[in-house]
Amino acid sequence: MISSKINILLIEDNESDAILVQNDLQQAMGEQISVTHTERLNSALELIQEHSFDLILSDLTLPDSDGIETINLLREKAASIPIAVLSFRDDEKLAIKTIAAGAQDYLVKGSLSKGVLARVIRYSIERKRLEENSKRAQKRFQTIFEKAPLGIALINLQTGTYYDINPRYASITGRSMAELLGMNQSAIIHPDDLPSYKDEIKRIINEQIHDSKIVKRIVHTDTSVIWIEMSIVLYEMVGDLEACYLCMVEDITEHKRLIENLRHLTTHLQDVREEERTRIGREIHDVLGGTLTVLKMDLDWLLKKISAEPMHERIKSLYQLTGEAIETARRVSVNLRPNVLDNLGLCGAIEWLIREFEQRTNIQCSLESITSDLSCINKHHETSIFRIVQEAFINIAKHARATKVNVELLEDEDTFIISIKDNGVGITQARLLNPGSFGIIGMKERAQQLGGELEISSLPSGGSIISLRIPLIMMGLHEESIND
Repeated sequence: MISSKINILLIEDNESDAILVQNDLQQAMGEQISVTHTERLNSALELIQEHSFDLILSDLTLPDSDGIETINLLREKAASIPIAVLSFRDDEKLAIKTIAAGAQDYLVKGSLSKGVLARVIRYSIERKRLEENSKRAQKRFQTIFEKAPLGIALINLQTGTYYDINPRYASITGRSMAELLGMNQSAIIHPDDLPSYKDEIKRIINEQIHDSKIVKRIVHTDTSVIWIEMSIVLYEMVGDLEACYLCMVEDITEHKRLIENLRHLTTHLQDVREEERTRIGREIHDVLGGTLTVLKMDLDWLLKKISAEPMHERIKSLYQLTGEAIETARRVSVNLRPNVLDNLGLCGAIEWLIREFEQRTNIQCSLESITSDLSCINKHHETSIFRIVQEAFINIAKHARATKVNVELLEDEDTFIISIKDNGVGITQARLLNPGSFGIIGMKERAQQLGGELEISSLPSGGSIISLRIPLIMMGLHEESIND
């Protein structure tokens, strides 16, 4: 309900009609209204400039204006004031024209009642307020749309054509707004990413996914390439076939570059660490192991020469301690860099690791290998795969409480697969996502450096499974098919 007094401007050149309308208004609204009457449009426009009105009631036929032109002039000078037309003609077509011109209602003289007038006054004012609120909201949205730091485009999901684009979107894609409006979004996608882009868009349509993200490369007109993250939000459906969506775009090229640099740095540090481990392992094996072996041989000689007690017993004890030191040095050297990795290659090293783990933990292990010759894998990839498997066995020994471990080395058309399955207690999602699980983080990082994928999950039957999948092409295999 409207509580304050309603100021109405009545534009009517027929004096008797004006009196009747004012009486009807007083009867309908009583003291809630204040009516200002004028006979001409020009004087009405002057009053609008000097006073504030909540509603204009106007005849269409005035001494200085006639027909729809009256509404047009009022709309031009008083855009925010609702207008209700007074006419002696009960003409539906004319009523539609006046509404289309901006009037809120069309009233026929002689058929007015108190209820109709009250409704017209209140509804006209309320509709105008709603209209003004809608315009303000649309203006706010347009301002946000144009000034947003993200690139935003309204796109037909079926055809990929643009409906609307903000300046930031045009800037990110390296094209003008006019140029983009005549294009399909797929035209800016990098050719290598285009098939996957089309597949993902098709999936969004088929599955009606209302909020999703796509990371792809796009090509600027100067042939430079950038990475973008597209946030796709379905928000409007037109018919059964045509869907529209908002595409919010962010340039993540710098972020990608930093991630790639970090990955290269991590790879470099791992290579340096492996080289250092190899060097230390050889030092322990060759120098320390050799020295301890000579010491053990001399103690053995003394043990045979000296039989008197307690000297004999002391030498025997030192001989045994030296043997234990040699075994410890061998074990440390092997853990730092297993000789079998250099001598037997990846498959042999994994088999050695499994047997050594089985002997040390008394956990029953099995190995099934269905692979071709992997001897051409470069040393970096070979070491990374071995370290992933080694870390998997360390985690099984620490956490799984398993009694059996099954390892499979498989190869399909284009992928090398390592599957490690145990019958232990399984692994929780919390542990998988724990930022302190450095072993798991390291395994995944090594897998990414190899261009592969590492998946760790619990099995419904109990235990867990670790699956490492690496494209053969990333391992340097199947090169002959590439050259062909």
